[in-house]
Amino acid sequence: MSPARRKLWKDLLSAFLICLIFYVSVYIVLSCLGGYDFNQSGKVRYHSSGLAVSDISTWTPKGCRFQYRFKNTRGEYVSRGNEPGYLFAPLIMLDRRFFHPTEVLIESINPEETD
Repeated sequence: MSPARRKLWKDLLSAFLICLIFYVSVYIVLSCLGGYDFNQSGKVRYHSSGLAVSDISTWTPKGCRFQYRFKNTRGEYVSRGNEPGYLFAPLIMLDRRFFHPTEVLIESINPEETD
């Protein structure tokens, strides 16, 4: 590998690491400013195809809304959120898995719905 190409790779790696550190640092600040919010899993509804009930409490970093698994009225699981939520989605999922787990407030009465 030529010295010019080696320098290019080193510069690209340095830029990537700086961006990654910035990305994680911004998320840490947003997470420190966040809190638990009532949310809907889509499993508990007023009627079989009605409005979803707030049945879970999820960790929400400041300004970031993201939900990986929401059961819509057709029974399909979809994700939903806003732009910052999708931007930080990988870190939100890790945060909820290891540091701020989702709290189930109302259990689904349908025994075939398990996660």
